[in-house]
Amino acid sequence: MTFKFKAMLLSIISLLLAVGFFNLTQQTNPVQAQTTTPLTAMLRWGYYVKTPVSLESVRNNIGSLNIISPVYFNLRPDGSLIGTDQAEVTNLAKSKGVRVIPTIQNSATVLDDFTKVINDPAQVKRIIDQIEGLVNTNGYDGIHIDFENLNATDRPQFTNFMGQLYARLKAKNKLTTAALVSKTRDVTTGFGGVYDYASLAPYLDLAVIMVYDYHYRGGSDGPVAPINWSSSVVAFASSQLGPGKVMLGVPFYGYDWNVSKGGFATARSFDDTQDTIRKFKGTTGYDETVQEAFADYSDNGEAHRMWFQNPRSLQAKLDLLKKNNLAGFAAWRLGQEGASFWPVVRSFTLPTNPIAAFASKPDRTYFAQTGHSLGGQFKIYWDKNGGLAQFGYPWTEEFLERNPSDGKDYVVQYFERARFEYHPDLKGTPFEVQLGLLGRQVTTGRSEEAPFKALSPFQSRADVWYIPQTGHSLSYGFLQYWLKNGGLEIYGYPISEEFQESSPTDGKTYTVQYFERNRFEYHPENKGTRYEVLLGLLGNQIMKDYGWLRAET
Repeated sequence: MTFKFKAMLLSIISLLLAVGFFNLTQQTNPVQAQTTTPLTAMLRWGYYVKTPVSLESVRNNIGSLNIISPVYFNLRPDGSLIGTDQAEVTNLAKSKGVRVIPTIQNSATVLDDFTKVINDPAQVKRIIDQIEGLVNTNGYDGIHIDFENLNATDRPQFTNFMGQLYARLKAKNKLTTAALVSKTRDVTTGFGGVYDYASLAPYLDLAVIMVYDYHYRGGSDGPVAPINWSSSVVAFASSQLGPGKVMLGVPFYGYDWNVSKGGFATARSFDDTQDTIRKFKGTTGYDETVQEAFADYSDNGEAHRMWFQNPRSLQAKLDLLKKNNLAGFAAWRLGQEGASFWPVVRSFTLPTNPIAAFASKPDRTYFAQTGHSLGGQFKIYWDKNGGLAQFGYPWTEEFLERNPSDGKDYVVQYFERARFEYHPDLKGTPFEVQLGLLGRQVTTGRSEEAPFKALSPFQSRADVWYIPQTGHSLSYGFLQYWLKNGGLEIYGYPISEEFQESSPTDGKTYTVQYFERNRFEYHPENKGTRYEVLLGLLGNQIMKDYGWLRAET
């Protein structure tokens, strides 16, 4: 092929690009018509409150959660909602594909205040209108109702309220969830009387059962969430709500009782508990029967007993969750845990955990290098479009995940350099399997950096193209690599210019360019070989950010 013909061909392709003929983003818009938002099999939910320590926990551990429930709003006795969104937390969660389901608590200290509101149809409608407005305005994934200290006689009215709320949010494809007081059997009086599990079941996508405070601040000392009692609570909740809707409420806190003087216990975080043990030279133990940690110490001659959670007791609760096939756990609250809690959470739930080895078959290959397999439509796509050199080894099995780019749920699989997404609504088309926009994901927040700012439009040449869809150019070696190895479908449009950047993989500086789905790196030490341009390990980079892979991987 002559250079003149090549130049003409490149010019034609450039023109087609300019008018959007190859615009994959436009062609995949049917995906956005999806309305279902299925839930993953193992949900990890954390409550956030507006304190510095809770915020720090969110910043450090958001990748280990898939739902966050910030306590943003409060229902006042007059039926009005007060509170504000916290953009940093909401936006961080959304950027990581974590569902944001804020909590609304009730502020009525007089039980009859809530009774007046819940028995007034106009007030009920007003409250639901406000909730719908908050969800729509802030782009939340649903709402979490945490109404406590209610009259037991409001049982049918509370169920009716949840039914109306569910109908309103369901129409918007939003989730309705609630925190429910723990019970081992149905009771119609007392603190838990208002919660009719069986009647509430049709109106809840998820129910967080508050499986804690078996021994509470105002009572005698004892375990906060003994495993035998927790097991009974889970059994009853599952029988009434169905295990797939039950979230196991897990305490991240403990209590400190003055057993000499009595009175109310002091709530303590895990770190506070450990500091107290060190300060007073306390002794520690672990009760095998109730699966909870305890400590004893003396202060000014007065005996204290603390009961608290540790990694071992947390593991026992997660084992209970797994045994009963529950939807997941919900931790009250972020910031009260110790750093040692998170490896327990991650080891139990990480998609990167290796599977059992097996002999590869024609339709599914096992990779000993990562301990994962590849099969079905993902294997067909992997084989057809470059395999190992293009995408790297699989680091996970297939699982359901929220996509941070469009907020929708897809069956996905992570590889060293890519994330595959399955789009069943496009079955039988070339777009049934698509690549995640990892380049955009890892460059979130960099739009004001010089390489990411759009250029002024210019006339494309054979070796330098202007891409109007993103306002960036593509030229020379990177252009040739892009054309030869998959182009728009595999890499997407360029979202930066070429620039010098230190590689997160080896720390060396390379000339790079970011695309919607990957990063090109120029390696002059490989000049003249097929490895002169290499792809960035963006899959690894994102999984490290999530805490799914070790930093040295």
